[in-house]
Amino acid sequence: MTNWYVLYVLSYKKEQLIKYLNKYPDVEAFVPKYEYYRRISKDYDIKPMFNGYIFVKSSMEQKEFNLLVAKMYREKEGLLKQLVYPDTSALKKEEIAMFDQLLDERYVVRMSQAYLQDKRAVVTKGPLKYFEDKISKVDKYNQVAYLSLLFMNREIKAGLKIIR
Repeated sequence: MTNWYVLYVLSYKKEQLIKYLNKYPDVEAFVPKYEYYRRISKDYDIKPMFNGYIFVKSSMEQKEFNLLVAKMYREKEGLLKQLVYPDTSALKKEEIAMFDQLLDERYVVRMSQAYLQDKRAVVTKGPLKYFEDKISKVDKYNQVAYLSLLFMNREIKAGLKIIR
């Protein structure tokens, strides 16, 4: 079984810490990102979903992962803390399933397309198709949807182009 862990890090040390973690067998560290529309350049770009966070996929159990984190504290600067729940720091099964549906193989939430019907987005294409009922707000101007899927006590943002 694969567990997912979340580490809070100094943003400017993020890439260095990802390289360090990915040296370990059975560890895949990454930053989940989302595709969004840049009005200035009238083009699409990609940015992190959660600034300062690294996600780690591993079959390591909690105790073994804690040892790795403790080693990182000693060897590397930039690790601030591990996101933890009362019983575990690994993400819950529902959260893993949500990210599995949202993220592509490069850990990016790609732009979705939708049309508005009765002030609600009807998603026709993209990963938000699975979460249409969770769209709480649509910003047509910036081509972004806010999902009422709370993660780390915040709504998730994802790219959503409204087509007429």
